[in-house]
Amino acid sequence: MLHTTRVLITILVALASGTAFATQAPPSQIDASAVQIEAPHPEAVILDYHSFLGSKNSSIDYSDDDLSIQLDRIKAIGYTFVTLEDAVAGRMTGKANVVITIDDGNHSVYQAFEGVFKSRGILPTLFIYPAIVDKSDKALSSAQLLELSAAGCGIGAHGFYHEYMTPRAYLRDPKKVMVEVERPGPALEKKLGKRPVLFAYPFGVGSPEVEAALAKEGYSWAFLADDKVASVDFRSPGLDHFAVPRTIVYHWNKEAVLKALAARLTK
Repeated sequence: MLHTTRVLITILVALASGTAFATQAPPSQIDASAVQIEAPHPEAVILDYHSFLGSKNSSIDYSDDDLSIQLDRIKAIGYTFVTLEDAVAGRMTGKANVVITIDDGNHSVYQAFEGVFKSRGILPTLFIYPAIVDKSDKALSSAQLLELSAAGCGIGAHGFYHEYMTPRAYLRDPKKVMVEVERPGPALEKKLGKRPVLFAYPFGVGSPEVEAALAKEGYSWAFLADDKVASVDFRSPGLDHFAVPRTIVYHWNKEAVLKALAARLTK
């Protein structure tokens, strides 16, 4: 009886104060503008090319015509070409984004840019190993690199002599590997007036020791390379900034790469 009396008193007090049986507004009355749904993070696939000589004896060399056909097919699938600098900064939307990178600095890159990339508005990032710049007629010169940089191409480091930087290489000769880490930045800065913050491992493979050394040298990102097609979400907290995947476009896998790019957009 005492308990019942207390319950009745509580109800009467609540009724008097106007707070009895308060309920939340039904979903139809909730202000939709107050509900924030985070958009999916943008993604990109980073493709890796090497030379454009049109030879028939290399699995990573293409003619300008072959390159043009590939790029036009990628665009026809529905992709937008973005620069690597924009990708790492998150200046892209959706997942239909492709970045073009070119390793080694072969002299054929200059004519490929003028004849193929430029007309399509594509600005590749060139990963250069400085030991051959102005030393070999097979490599881009400092003057050409400056011109390409001024045109909007990115410039990154690719080691100094293009030596292996794998765990095994580091274990065998750490000093030799550290040359690949420490020397390209100052050398490219001397030639181009700007120190690179992007690094691509020669032969596409690095090591934990090298990652730590690259960070110490002031690099912000480092890139692997193999034949697998991988999407990169640069905003992902789980992404290793010093082990970002790229896809090497070989003759034997180019059709598979195009097929994989198309499949990504149907998921």
